[in-house]
Amino acid sequence: MNSNSAAHREVTHHWFGWVTVPGHGPAWARGHVTAPLCAPHEQIYRLIAAWLRERGCVVPADLSQAITVLPGQITPVPPADDTTPRSA
Repeated sequence: MNSNSAAHREVTHHWFGWVTVPGHGPAWARGHVTAPLCAPHEQIYRLIAAWLRERGCVVPADLSQAITVLPGQITPVPPADDTTPRSA
């Protein structure tokens, strides 16, 4: 198996939605999260919830009701360390 196998691939999901910031009220939040290609959708929401909590936001029990996660884009695999000269 080589380093380009699907097991090592990642997917980036963009997300957005309204969250509550104590002392300030509702706020629009958006961002992106990168996880292994095989990560379940629940893991994506857990990563987003952790990020929101770190910033003091209130995270509802069912985050999927407040945040929209867009379909992911596969993160390009960086080229292997290759010192072979290439012609122009």
